[in-house]
Amino acid sequence: MKGMVNVNDIKAIISERIKQRLKQLNLKQKDLVEQTGQSKSTINKIVNGTVTPRVDLLIPISRVLDVSIDWLVANEKEVEHRGKMEEEIINMLRQVDEKKKVYIYFLVLYILVLINDKKK
Repeated sequence: MKGMVNVNDIKAIISERIKQRLKQLNLKQKDLVEQTGQSKSTINKIVNGTVTPRVDLLIPISRVLDVSIDWLVANEKEVEHRGKMEEEIINMLRQVDEKKKVYIYFLVLYILVLINDKKK
C-alpha cells in the first residue's frame, strides 16, 4: 500500500532520532535509563533499533529528549511538511497587527483545551 512504512523503517527512524538528540543534548543512554526509569536493556534495544518501542515508552523518552513523539517516529517528508506548515502559520501571524494576535492567541488556547478535553 502506498504510504505504508514497515516496522524496520520505524525502528531505524526512532533509533537515529534518539541518537541524534542524545548527541545534541550531550546525553548518554545511561541518562535515558535514569531519567525514564526504564531498564538499561530496554533503552539499549530501542536506541540500537532492535525493538519498536511501545507508546508508553516513547512518552518518557520524548520528554527527556525534549521532542515530540511525532518527531521521533515521523519520516522526513512528514516532518518537512509540518515544518513548512508551521512556517506558513508564522508568516501569516507576522502580517497581523498586535491587537489581533492577542485574539488569535486566546482562540488557539481555546481550541487546544477543546482538543485535550475530547482526548479524555
